[in-house]
Amino acid sequence: MATVTADYQDRKRVVFHTRGREFTNVREIAADGGPTDFSSIELLLIALGNCTLGALLNHQLLKDEEVTRAYATLDAKMAQFPTRVEHIDVAIELEVTDPALMEHYASLEVDSCTCPLCNTLEGKITTSLKMNVSAAPVH
Repeated sequence: MATVTADYQDRKRVVFHTRGREFTNVREIAADGGPTDFSSIELLLIALGNCTLGALLNHQLLKDEEVTRAYATLDAKMAQFPTRVEHIDVAIELEVTDPALMEHYASLEVDSCTCPLCNTLEGKITTSLKMNVSAAPVH
């Protein structure tokens, strides 16, 4: 079970606490008209990106492989009345050094959205995977 406390302080910031850790998100308006730190939608996308990449890199096929790049772009499509996230597109770019992994591309693409957040938001998320083979870095 996961528990987080959120303490809204002085109408300026939210301080989150979990497992002895603290994170502060400033909610004041910045020059661009948005919050100084992250909006609620950005925090959702950050959590989803963390969950998605973490689950994919811990996938049975990848957990012991050299991955030279794991990058995700998450885009929320919004709807109004009431304001809500209608859909999230997750585009993942993965570079591996073992060409044999390309044989498992279809399986990895299907499994790219198997983290707890993807499972919770099922039907609201579309994921795509772009996978390439790169040369192993020289150490």
